[in-house]
Parts: sequence; structure tokens; C-alpha cells
Amino acid sequence: MIGERASEDLFAWSAFVVQTEFLWQDTASVQDAVAWQRVWFELEILNALALAQWEDEGKPDNWSCRWNFDYRQEAAALANELLELLCDSFDP
Repeated sequence: MIGERASEDLFAWSAFVVQTEFLWQDTASVQDAVAWQRVWFELEILNALALAQWEDEGKPDNWSCRWNFDYRQEAAALANELLELLCDSFDP
């Protein structure tokens, strides 16, 4: 399911943010578009901060320690919050 592994690492997170950007437009899946956009904006902020830090640190191949320590918990919470806004009928 969408978002199941979203907070696993920076790259899974970035992919999740991209995949969910326009889901709010699907009224069959998302009934509260305003709430969706508000939460998604928080996802995008976290994504931008993490990507900027990863780039500042030289784009290391293994960035899992930094991701797990600084970002993973918040990413998981935001992903859950966003997915709670999906209608029960949504099944990609």
C-alpha cells in the first residue's frame, strides 16, 4: 500500500512525497482536500530539509544514520497523518 515504507529512508520518503502530491485532486480518495494539502505541505518541508542536509553533507551513499536520527520519526508520523485522510475505498 502507498506509504507503507515511506519513512524507511530519504529516497523512499522523497518518492512518497512525489507520489502523493496531487492525490488531493481525486475526490473519490480524498474528501478533505484542504487538510490533505496542509499535511502534504509539511511532508514537502521535511523532504526539502532532509534533501538539503544530505546534499550539504556531500550526498553520501549511506545516509541512514542521519535519516533515522533526525527525520524518520517525524516522517512516519506525517505519512500516517496524511494516509488517515484517505477514504476507506482507496486501494491503489
